[in-house]
Amino acid sequence: MGVAAWVVLVGGCGSTALPPKLALAQRVEVEGAQFYAVSVGVERFRQPVYSDRLASALDATHLFAHVATVEALDSPPTFVARVERPIYGTAAVPWLTGLSLGLVSTTVEEEHGFSFSLIRISVPAPKIPVEFRYHGTTTLGWRALFLNVSDGTATDVYRHPRLIEHLAWAIVQQSELICQQVGGCHIASGP
Repeated sequence: MGVAAWVVLVGGCGSTALPPKLALAQRVEVEGAQFYAVSVGVERFRQPVYSDRLASALDATHLFAHVATVEALDSPPTFVARVERPIYGTAAVPWLTGLSLGLVSTTVEEEHGFSFSLIRISVPAPKIPVEFRYHGTTTLGWRALFLNVSDGTATDVYRHPRLIEHLAWAIVQQSELICQQVGGCHIASGP
């Protein structure tokens, strides 16, 4: 079987579990939060996929005035986001799934999320730790099609709105520390 056929048969039939939905009160707080005039520069990590993924996800939260990699900024950011530890899945080769053309599924337990700190570079201040992570299964094979209907995704989980919403909630939980370090800020308490 050629590589292209393998990708279509196995890769096209994948499902990654999503984090649980936020409670209504949490969603309301996230939707009402925004750190006006706070910019974030994401520091390049030794394995750039983690810092690139963090920059994209932070931007997607819409909590900050501006998010970019440190190199892409014209002026110093309010905070630098530094990856503290990489969070990654499990490597597995789905031989049986491929040989059975997806009839026999391969399922692995994986961890997803972010572990980073917000750091003031221009003034001495303690770093603000932010971490969101969850464990879920990734399934390859035809069974994945059914899992995607219930509580999984065939797309990149790191771009899924539910994961972005959890990241935003983890940041909002640190809003008191963020506001202290920037000399106060105005955060809406609801829509």
